[in-house]
Amino acid sequence: MERNLTEGQYLSIATPVDFEINIKRSRFIASLRSVSNRSEFEKTLKGINSQYPKASHYCWAYRFLGNPVAEHGSDAGEPSGSAGRPILGALKKNSLLNITAIVTRYFGGIKLGVSGLISAYEETTSQAILKAEIIVREPMVSLEFGCSYEIYNLLLDTLKRRNVFPEDIEAAFGEKISGEFKIPLKTINVLLNEIDEMKYRGYITYRQKSIN
Repeated sequence: MERNLTEGQYLSIATPVDFEINIKRSRFIASLRSVSNRSEFEKTLKGINSQYPKASHYCWAYRFLGNPVAEHGSDAGEPSGSAGRPILGALKKNSLLNITAIVTRYFGGIKLGVSGLISAYEETTSQAILKAEIIVREPMVSLEFGCSYEIYNLLLDTLKRRNVFPEDIEAAFGEKISGEFKIPLKTINVLLNEIDEMKYRGYITYRQKSIN
């Protein structure tokens, strides 16, 4: 998958993808989802378990943006190396990040053997990736903030200049306004310099939460 990426950019999927194939009476269902950390992954895995109840196996792999990349796969009860490794291999082959592939299997009564399982899990994942819309993403920083009502509009104006709009902000209105928004990593230092001009007057506080 050839893409011209600038520094910091990475490939991921635009929307969730599901792909199903039947191999010797077993159903294999690959679910591709965007996730950026272990917590999001675990929530996604729980959802897939609920979506496909009574399946024989829920095998998976994920890859998270980082230096180094955080990646892991699980055979989830299948023979060692027969599921998690080929699923992860398909993600790596396509250079995908901030993604999980969960392959659900309903056993059809015919054993595939280790080599057959490796082929089945790799093929199911690869076919799902072929079905996906692959897009270029940029690392984003989550920023938590708190500010007075008096300064909120000034903060909004500052954020708009960096392409962060009110609909992109999760805000709660209590004694003060608090919330969270995301901004591209490449512009965070410029934004923080602008926010600091307000911060030193005691109007606003902020904390960098995560990069994904």
